Parts: sequence; structure tokens; C-alpha cells
Amino acid sequence: MTIIALVFAVSLAGCAIDPARDEARVLAPVAGEPLRQADALAAQGQAEAAAKAYLDIAQGATPPARAQLQLKAARAYLAAGDTRQAQQTIGEVSRPALTIGQREQLLLIEADLALLDGRPKDAIARLQAVQVHTLPKDLKIQRLGTLAAAQRLANDPVASAESLIALDRLLDNEEARLLNQVSLITTLSALSSEELRKLARGGSGAMKGWAEIALLARDAGADPATFQTRYRQEHSKRLGHPAHPRLAETYVKILSGGYAAGDSVSVMLPRGGRFAGAATSVKDGIEAASRADSSGNRPALDFIDSTQTARARAIHAKAVAAGADYVIGPLEKESVDSLAAGPALAVPTLALNQTTRDSQPAANLFQFSLSPENEAAEVAKKAASMGLKRAAVLYPEGPWGARLASAFRTQWRRLGGTLEAEAVYNPTARSFEKTVTTLLGDSQADVLFLVATNELAHKLYPQIRLAASSVTVISTSHVYSGVFDPNRDRVLSGLYFVDIPWMLDSGGEGALSRRRLSGSSFEVANPLARLYAMGIDAYRITPRLPALAKSPGAFYPGQTGGLSIDSLGRIQRQLALGRFGETGVREAGEPSGTPASETP
Repeated sequence: MTIIALVFAVSLAGCAIDPARDEARVLAPVAGEPLRQADALAAQGQAEAAAKAYLDIAQGATPPARAQLQLKAARAYLAAGDTRQAQQTIGEVSRPALTIGQREQLLLIEADLALLDGRPKDAIARLQAVQVHTLPKDLKIQRLGTLAAAQRLANDPVASAESLIALDRLLDNEEARLLNQVSLITTLSALSSEELRKLARGGSGAMKGWAEIALLARDAGADPATFQTRYRQEHSKRLGHPAHPRLAETYVKILSGGYAAGDSVSVMLPRGGRFAGAATSVKDGIEAASRADSSGNRPALDFIDSTQTARARAIHAKAVAAGADYVIGPLEKESVDSLAAGPALAVPTLALNQTTRDSQPAANLFQFSLSPENEAAEVAKKAASMGLKRAAVLYPEGPWGARLASAFRTQWRRLGGTLEAEAVYNPTARSFEKTVTTLLGDSQADVLFLVATNELAHKLYPQIRLAASSVTVISTSHVYSGVFDPNRDRVLSGLYFVDIPWMLDSGGEGALSRRRLSGSSFEVANPLARLYAMGIDAYRITPRLPALAKSPGAFYPGQTGGLSIDSLGRIQRQLALGRFGETGVREAGEPSGTPASETP
């Protein structure tokens, strides 16, 4: 480091960070046309080209300008969705030469990378290492939002709520505060009812009141109007609590609609082909959510046939030309890939699947998926949050079982767990005793990830219990049909599984609750029933996509899980943990004598 650069770095060390001003001073020695061109590329959304341009300039720069250009390149690679290049770029940064401001920037970038890579605990460690007092207010807000998101993904909703409480104190904008407070009670709703009751009884400070409010929201289930009524009845007890007077009203609006007067929504769904059945369930959910929209601004819904996947971009463009303010769909991966690969989309678009592309998708494209792989990764997160360390995996032959096992394995290792053993079984075999005994006989595993359908679980789980009575067994939603049969399902008692909250909530009385729907023509045990809940969430979350994407701490109370949006535009779902009991299926953590979710 040169003497001038050293003096310059020291002069910055004791000051609060003003990112724009600090960056301008640091880059003053290299200011010129190449830097202006690189900044222009970044402003135009050409993130990958901008990143390469910054690195070209960095080769001829000296510290601390070189590090600043490398940090700008890493941010650009993140914007392009290229996490590998972003990681490589920050790995080449010379840490000893960093100014205080650059050190904080680096920690924030590393936290974002860790979150995108499914390593929330690493993200938390980076964010907690930040010298908060040196940050300006906007970066303090950003840090707390990202920290709350990381703590949620690490299955620590109480810590996440504490971060959101701290964030609430920093927010000046009323609408931002309201969204944050809704996120706060949604975050706490990830706790079981029993855990919430304990927190409401024994919590300290503002947390006690927030737990009470979250309990009201949780008990209301899919019916936001019930929450509003109960909140008004209880509000007088919370004098002095920081809950905004419009919190209940905002919560109802968020779970009702959120569209502006005159809005139009085009829905791209296939009417034929192998996805036609799934599309029908999604369509039914969207229409049900529209009927239940009490905001007074129901948008016009235009359902468009997207069966011809090769025409996805043309179909989307035609919908926009016809006046669509938002687009929901398409459902097929090929169509999502087509939209993701093109230029920025003219209106916010909620694809109902995820692209197979590794790079940043087109701007204005958001991806919402109920993929089995996501469930398998969520199993790993739940197991880690339960303090389990050593896993075994049992999955069926074929691509479906292999994909779920791989997703679990990858996430489990990211979380620091060890894989003790794994086995593949033939789903058509008459007996699984030998496979199970070989897998678990001498294993030190404290958790078993079981990949199975409902039918196979009935055959496998009793044999697992015989082979290893103390191992915790967790599966995906595929083991639960949606209806509990005491005579048949009693053998599954003790089996954990992840599922969407809507499937585990039979206590709600709203028009969209499973209890209400179970008395209609809707089949609660239909394998596609979860897609109905996806349709509900798609309708409700679409008008809020841009706002949610701007707030890393935002958490939407969806029927398919707690929903948030990562920096690549992907909807992240936090699922509920259910458990089979002797008399029904209940959320994990409920007392055994009071099942929370016995399906009528």
C-alpha cells in the first residue's frame, strides 16, 4: 500500500460510512471514461458486462481503489445471478488493504452470497461481525432486514422477530413499518401454537405483545377478517405497545387483495397436456381468492391458454399489449425458461415454476414453485433446527427419489450436518426389512430422511421403528394425503413431515379454509390440492411482488408457507412441520392431547 493510500484509509477508519461519498473518494484516482462506461452498463442492467469492466479497471488500480472496484464487480455478479464469479471475485480481495467502509461492504456481500447458497448461519455470522455503529441508517436497515431473513431460514423465528422489532424502530415510512409489522407477526406464526402461547406468557418487553398478536393471526388461519375482529377486541389491552393502529387493517388488505382500481391480470395456464390437471387446481385457487377479495378492487382476470410452450414470450407480449398490469404464469418449465432468457418484462410476472437457468432471470420475472426438492431442503433445515446432527437417507429407485435425496444431502451438508448412511429401496418390493435393517442397524444417525409416498410410508415406517426406535424420522408432504384415517394411519404415529400451513390448518373458518372446503365438491385428499393453495397465494402476492423484493426482511403470510423473495426473484417458502399422532395430524410442538389439525 502506498503512503498516500494508507493515510487515506486511516482517515476513513474512524468515520461513519457514507457509501456514495466514500466510494467517490476512493475511486477518485481512477475516475474517467472507462469507469463511467462500467457504471452505465450496471445502470442499464448489463450486470455481467459491468462486472468484467470493473475488474479490467481494477487490474491497473492501487489500493484502496482496487478493492472498491472488486467489490463493485462482486455486486454486479450478484445482480447477474452468477454467485460463483461473485465468490471468486471477493476471494481475490486483499483483506489487509481494506478501509473500514470496504470491510463492512465485504461482509454484507458475503452475507448475501451465503443466503443465496443456502447457508443462513454463515450469513448471520457475517452480519453480526459488522460494526453497526459505523453504518449509515439505510445500511443499518438493510442489514437488519437481511439478518431477519437469515435467522428465519435458520429456523430461529424468535431471533428473526427480534431483528424485525429493532428494524421497526428505524423505519420512518408508515407503509414500510406496516409491511415490517405484518412480516413480524408472520415470522412468529412459524412457531407452533403452544410455543407462541409460551412466548405470550413469558416473553419480555414488546415481544410478549407481538406473540399475542401472532397467536391471534395464527388462530384465524385463512380468514383475515377473523383476525381483524379479534385484534380490535384485544387492542385496548396493548396500550403503549408499538403495534401500528392500522396493523389489523393492513393485514386484512394483504391477505385480501392489494390491487389498484382498474387493474387487469392475465393468467397463463395450459388447458391441455400433462399439466392441465395442475393448471385447473391453480385456476380454482386464483378464482376462489378473487371471490374472497374484500378490498373493493378486484382485478379483471383473463385466463390465457399457454399449452404451446414455444410461444410463451409471444403469449406474454400479447397479454401486455392487451392491457395486463400483472401476469401470473406460465406453469411449464420450458415456458419459464423462455421468459427468463429474454429481456426485461414489461409488467411484474409471477411464474408458477422455476427456471432451469443458472443466471439472473429477466427483470420483473418472479418464480414461485412447490417443487419437491424445496421440501427436501426444508426437511434438512427443520432437522438442523431440532439439534440433530447425523443423518441417514432412505429413498426409492428412480429419478424422483434421487432428486429429493440429492436436495436433502446438499442442504444438510451446507448446514454442517454429517451423512452417516443412505440406501435405495425398490418401491415394488414385498418387504423392506433387510434394506432398513442394513441402513440403520449399526448407524449412529439421529435423523432419517424418508422419501416415500403415503402408501409406501405405511409399509416402511413400522419397519424403521422396529430397526431404530429412537431415530427421528422426517419426510416430505408426500406421506400425508390430507385426510387422517385413524384405523389406517395410526401406524405412522411419530412420523414428522413438512407441509404447507394450509394443509395442516383445519381450524380456520374462512371461505378459503380447508375446513370450509371439505364440505364442498373440492377434494381435500386430491394430490393436487396443494396447488389450490398455490393459486390463492399467487393471486394475493402478485400485486406486492416489487415491494416484497425491495425488503429483504419482508415475510408474507401465505397459505403455501411464509413467503419471501431472494435477490434472484425466487419466492422462498418456509413450511410448517407436521406430525402424525394416534388420533390425527398436528403441527409439531402441539401437546399430544390437543391435536391442532385433525382433518374432519
